[in-house]
Amino acid sequence: MPVVEPDRAPSTTAVDADDAATVAAPLPPPPLDEPPAVAVPIVRLRSGHLTMGWRVVTACTWVAVIVAFVAIWNTSVQLGLSTWWLGPRGQPQPQVVRLLPFVAPLLMCVAVFNNVRHLAWLGLAASGVVATFGLIDLWYVPGLALVELLVAVAAATVSLASLTGTYRSDKTTRTTQSG
Repeated sequence: MPVVEPDRAPSTTAVDADDAATVAAPLPPPPLDEPPAVAVPIVRLRSGHLTMGWRVVTACTWVAVIVAFVAIWNTSVQLGLSTWWLGPRGQPQPQVVRLLPFVAPLLMCVAVFNNVRHLAWLGLAASGVVATFGLIDLWYVPGLALVELLVAVAAATVSLASLTGTYRSDKTTRTTQSG
């Protein structure tokens, strides 16, 4: 056993047989200072696409239209007033007919999430479909029909306003990745 003097550090030249295996093993590489390079996707925005802000507003609008029709459905059931698409409580419409008012708003949500071109014009068309339900209900329940028409007008207003956020020419951008 080597003698260690208090002023001097132990010598590193003497190695036990057990320590020889650990000394001979290669050291792992030093850690990288920056993460490895990741390919950044290039997004091509064509004319007719909405900006990201208007896509969010459009998605929120059509989700709100769905919620509004759920509220109209619930109000119709609670008050005992039957819209044409729900039918009277004793003889309700088939399930397919009862779900018709939700088709256009759901298709708009799918279109927004898939970044379909010309969303503003599609929104105006979907607003027209929603307004049709309100127009037919004017003969059955005028109060609920007015609410349906107001929902359609609000959706059409947002669709018209989103025309301001439509790209007019093709554009190429790089998406950023936060890491």
